Amino acid sequence: MNDKEYYCNLTALFWRYYLLEPTQDHFEEIFSYLSEELVIIGTGRHEFYTDFNQILKNMSENQIEAISVNFQVLDEWYECLRIDQEVFLVYGGIWVRQQGQLEDKSLIEMDTRFSVIYRKKGDKSEVIHIHHSIPYAEQQQGEYYPKTLSEKAKVAMNLAEKFKRQSELDLMTEVYNNVSFKHHVIQHMRTKDNGTLYLFDLDYFKSVNDTYGHATGDLLLIEFSRLLKEVFYQNAVIGRVGGDEFAVLEYIPVEKESVIKKINQMQKAFNNAAKGILIQSSSSFSVGIVSVTDQQRLFDNLFSNADKALYSAKKLGRKTDFWYCD
Repeated sequence: MNDKEYYCNLTALFWRYYLLEPTQDHFEEIFSYLSEELVIIGTGRHEFYTDFNQILKNMSENQIEAISVNFQVLDEWYECLRIDQEVFLVYGGIWVRQQGQLEDKSLIEMDTRFSVIYRKKGDKSEVIHIHHSIPYAEQQQGEYYPKTLSEKAKVAMNLAEKFKRQSELDLMTEVYNNVSFKHHVIQHMRTKDNGTLYLFDLDYFKSVNDTYGHATGDLLLIEFSRLLKEVFYQNAVIGRVGGDEFAVLEYIPVEKESVIKKINQMQKAFNNAAKGILIQSSSSFSVGIVSVTDQQRLFDNLFSNADKALYSAKKLGRKTDFWYCD
C-alpha cells in the first residue's frame, strides 16, 4: 500500500469511528493521531479550535452526543495529494443519513466536504489540520452563494408579513379588526395630540338582514368599507369594530364644516350604492364624532365619548352626525 492509499484509508477509518462507531476506544485512537498544533474548522459557528486541550474536551463531549445518534453511509470518496515529503492532504466527501423509524419525518442527511492534513514524523503520522463543512441543502449547482436559500427566506418573510397583515384585518371588509384598530389608534395617540375619531353605524341594518338575507347585508358592509377607504384613503386608521359598526381615526386636524360636508357626500354616495344592492331601497348611516385633544388621550375615554355621540345621532332620527362636546 502506498502513502496515498494509506492516508485515504486512515481518513475513512476515522470517519467510521466518528460517525458509525463512536466508542470510547475509537475516540482514543483518533486522539492518538492528533498533533498538539492541530487546528480544526467545522461547520458550526463555535467549531473553530486552535487549543489542543479544548479540542480534546469538545471531542469527548461530542462522543457522548454521537452515541445517541445512528448514521448510515450513503456515499463517500477520498483523494490524497502529497504536499512534500512529510505532508499529505486528504480531501473528499461523505454523505450520511440518520437512521431511525421510517415514519420519523425529522431524520436528517449530511453531505459533508472535508480536508485533513497529515504530517509524517518518523514512523508515526499526526493530524495537523481538519476542515469540514456541510453545504446548504438549498444551494444549487453553480451558486457560490446560496441565493436560492436567500430567496426562499425572503418568500418566507413575505408570507409571514402577509399572515401578520391578514391576522389584523377583518377578512370580509379588509379593514382592521377591532383589536388591531385599537392597537394602531393607541400607537398614534402616543406621539400625536390631534386627530378626529368617527364611529359609524349603518341605520336599520338588522332589517336589511331580515328582509334581504345576510349575504345581501354582507355586500352592504363591503360597500360601506370600500367607501370609507375611498374617502379616508390617507392619514387615517379604519376598522370594523362591531357587526355594522366602523370606526375611523383621521390623523390630521379638520374643520367641523369640512367634516359635515364630507359626511353629507358620503351619505349620498352610500345611498346610491345601496340602491344597487337593495333593489332600489335606500340606506344611510349615523356617525358620532369626537376630537382628540391633550385632555382626551386615553383610547377607552375617546371611544366611549364617540359612542355617546353616535347614540345622540340616532336619537335625532338617524342619517345624521353628532359631535361630542365636553
